[in-house]
Amino acid sequence: MRRIIAVVLVAVAAALLVSCSSGSTLVKNVDSALNQIPGVINTETKYLNTPGMSSSFRVRITAATDVDLETVLDESLHAFAKASGSTTGTISVAYYVFSEGDEENGIGPDDFGLSVTPTVQEIRDYASSNS
Repeated sequence: MRRIIAVVLVAVAAALLVSCSSGSTLVKNVDSALNQIPGVINTETKYLNTPGMSSSFRVRITAATDVDLETVLDESLHAFAKASGSTTGTISVAYYVFSEGDEENGIGPDDFGLSVTPTVQEIRDYASSNS
């Protein structure tokens, strides 16, 4: 019985390590892609993966005050779609773009007809249909 419990614990620990390391690589890829968009000052991407629960992304983009937020949002959705790689399409994404110093007046994917928290696949579909 102890061996079974030990094997199960090792398997759970290994699964957690794999999901954490793949999540951190994904966050680095997304942040790198988003930070290359003209007018982007800062990005904050978090990948939340709780075993037995759902996974989600949180993407917050700070843009310069002299750029058009809709342009930054559009370009960032395209960049996110490319950088998401083989990530599961059903993961929800809380996405928000705002001007530096004006966090309360930002925009999100719902400004382009997507849901407030679209899935990765919905962002991919948007990017492919709005190329």
